[in-house]
Amino acid sequence: MSGARRFSEVSGFVLAGGASRRMGTDKASLPFGHERLVDRQIRVLRAVCRSVAVIGPRARFVGTGVQIYEDEIPGQGPLGGIHAGLRQARTEFSLFLGCDMPLVEARFLRYLCRQAVASPALATVSSPRAGARYPICLVLRRRALARVQSCLESGRNQVGRFLSRTPRRDITMAEFRRARFSGRIFCNLNTPEEYGRMRQQWVQ
Repeated sequence: MSGARRFSEVSGFVLAGGASRRMGTDKASLPFGHERLVDRQIRVLRAVCRSVAVIGPRARFVGTGVQIYEDEIPGQGPLGGIHAGLRQARTEFSLFLGCDMPLVEARFLRYLCRQAVASPALATVSSPRAGARYPICLVLRRRALARVQSCLESGRNQVGRFLSRTPRRDITMAEFRRARFSGRIFCNLNTPEEYGRMRQQWVQ
């Protein structure tokens, strides 16, 4: 599968259920250019996946034009959202994207999906730089649900810890550079200062 074709075997999910404590307001609803962050991520995912949904509070995202699913196990962060998405997915693969990464490109998401479809691994994700966290931009097979459920039931709700114990296909930094992707696509927004700087630099 190449070019701009969408992946029928991959469901896309925007993770937008976070408390946004450091930002002080709901990150997903912040404007970025002519659209909200959540709408931007929906648009990018729609260019890659035929099925797109939001994981987050239903009342907050009425009017997005896509299905909304709430966490089945509240208060578990992104891994709780991933659990909800995998429970709802009707495809072999699910692509999860954080709502606070507005520079992610559809071209990279297609690349990530191609690698996932070609790999037997349960997870396909970009390896973080030394000392950094895994970006919330990953593809999981349906059967990864059991591992996610086990992590949540044992109180281990960090995405990084889940991935460290899961057979995965890492997109290495060398591979990332060879494909000419910019590292800025993983920039995420956690504070008002980061949000202000990113808008000033990237919103025309």
